[in-house]
Amino acid sequence: MINPQYMSGTGNTFLVSEYENTKTDIEIISIVADSLFDIDGVIFVEKIDTLTVKMHYYNSDGSTAELCVNGIRCVAKYALDNSIIDSNEVTVVAPIGNIKTNIKENTVSIEVSTPSYEENKLLIDGLECIKSNIGNPHLLVEVENVDKFDLEKFVQKVYETKEFENGVNVEIFNMFDKKIINARVYERGVGETDACGSGAICMFYYLYNTNQVNNNSLIFYPGGELEMSINEKNVTLSGEVTYL
Repeated sequence: MINPQYMSGTGNTFLVSEYENTKTDIEIISIVADSLFDIDGVIFVEKIDTLTVKMHYYNSDGSTAELCVNGIRCVAKYALDNSIIDSNEVTVVAPIGNIKTNIKENTVSIEVSTPSYEENKLLIDGLECIKSNIGNPHLLVEVENVDKFDLEKFVQKVYETKEFENGVNVEIFNMFDKKIINARVYERGVGETDACGSGAICMFYYLYNTNQVNNNSLIFYPGGELEMSINEKNVTLSGEVTYL
């Protein structure tokens, strides 16, 4: 690997390196097994031009994903700090399209189009669930106590429904008030992680669009907080990116 560095985007941890070539799932699993830290994925950064890089992302089980928002934020920070690009406004090419990012010291913001969600709710294990999509699939579930909820057991119930042949990221949440959301996530191909940027966007947009939270809200994950806002047809997410 070329210039590998361990990075965290609000608790999502990755091994980030410069791009050499495509990796097999076995190669990725081997990299994860040899990692110095417990990582959620492996990312390779490919230079396109002085303002644009391409992200090659792998989950810790070797599978790929359509979108990893906190991974994109780490890619932007890595590209700037290692002089791959020469601007604090970086476009990251991801499987779902080109994503605009902005870097201000350790805070990296990302702007994306609004996700979709289905108004008809699924009832799973007695809980109402919302299907949402932002290029990758999410299931949003409001619970009474986020911290004590048995997330892994519930995810098993979700998969028993056969609703999600390609897997789904399961987000549980509750609201302290109209500006603060508490959340946990179980990501397909990884397991429970400390944060999920794409899930945060899906949660915020659904709750904002149904008048349950205000603009400029905060989502608290075990790994830290994400600032959320919406302007016209775009959602902006901001949070800290650090090196381990």
